[in-house]
Amino acid sequence: MYGPIIVRMINLAFDAKRFFKNATGLGNYSRTLLINLNKYHPRSFKLFLFSPFSSENSPLRENHSFNIVRPSWYKYFFWRSFGVPKDCKKHLIQIYHGLSNELPVEFVKNPNIKWVVTIHDIAFLYYKTDYSFFDRFIHFQKIRYSCQKADVVIAVSEYTKIDICKKFNLPPEKIEVVYQTVNDSFKKTYTKVDFQQVVNLYQIPNQYFLSVGSITARKNLLSALKAWKGLPTEYQRPFLIIGKPNLKYFKIIKAELDLFKEIYSNKIMFRNVANEHLPIVYQNAEVFIYPSYFEGFGIPVLEALYSGIPVITSKTTSLPEVGGPGAYLVDPSNYEEIRAGILFFMQHREQREHAVNKGLEHVKKFEAQVVTDKLVRVYQSLLH
Repeated sequence: MYGPIIVRMINLAFDAKRFFKNATGLGNYSRTLLINLNKYHPRSFKLFLFSPFSSENSPLRENHSFNIVRPSWYKYFFWRSFGVPKDCKKHLIQIYHGLSNELPVEFVKNPNIKWVVTIHDIAFLYYKTDYSFFDRFIHFQKIRYSCQKADVVIAVSEYTKIDICKKFNLPPEKIEVVYQTVNDSFKKTYTKVDFQQVVNLYQIPNQYFLSVGSITARKNLLSALKAWKGLPTEYQRPFLIIGKPNLKYFKIIKAELDLFKEIYSNKIMFRNVANEHLPIVYQNAEVFIYPSYFEGFGIPVLEALYSGIPVITSKTTSLPEVGGPGAYLVDPSNYEEIRAGILFFMQHREQREHAVNKGLEHVKKFEAQVVTDKLVRVYQSLLH
């Protein structure tokens, strides 16, 4: 059990490549974590963001404790993997946190620097169709090295902790579970005017089911579409799907859709929605459908819970942990169970409200300050 948080200025550095250059998953994790550190513990850390590139639109740019460290142009390609330890020494970094599954290579260990790495998932070991052989090989080598090198490994869920313990032979005491949280924009309540603007911008209907996440075999949109196809006509709300497609898997989706063109017509909608509009889209959905086969965490499920909409998700991996007691859990390979979940929420208004209220209670364990305080205690424990 950790003691109270001690206010002590620490030189804390991060691998910030995805903070600046990734608009979704790992980028959102990096930005949310840093924004919350800056918000809740502004006098505890001097923050350094190590990145080959940066953006003038950084949300932390105006904070004076925030420093960007970049390589010389001729070091660009190898700096993130091999040059960072030298710059850590130069800037008197006490803790370096790799936010996206990896740490830089250190040939001679510097005893003055503590290393932390966040492992989000090891899905590449299970769902090989979503990754090339080369990507799987590189992911495995980087994660194995980083887990061995780190003084503390952060897992984003209890499921992921157990998974990396087994696959990389790590002692459980080396791993701390620190949950993710959502961007503050998901905690706001939006008006009908806000929603109408988004409806007009993206040409979406006023009522719809929602799916958010990359369109890959692992995320299992195919089962969700089969469930939708089997609904009675009066419950076939338009289905709004937001996510970047894997081209090979999308061909399978397209082939399935071609089988029931006469039914779906314009009811199955694929859209690219900007991050700032996502919370509005979530809040106005009737049901969120996320039958993923494998998740290390499953941030879209948490976003849906914060948005006050009922959630259908899988009974596998981390999803029961994140979905909590209000989520309707299904076997992701059984589209009839997904169909039954949709009908359950559409036909039973009181159960729908019960699920939403359970979800809003459940998300308290993922609140930004709760999560950030635990992370700070992990950092401070390394220097005692």
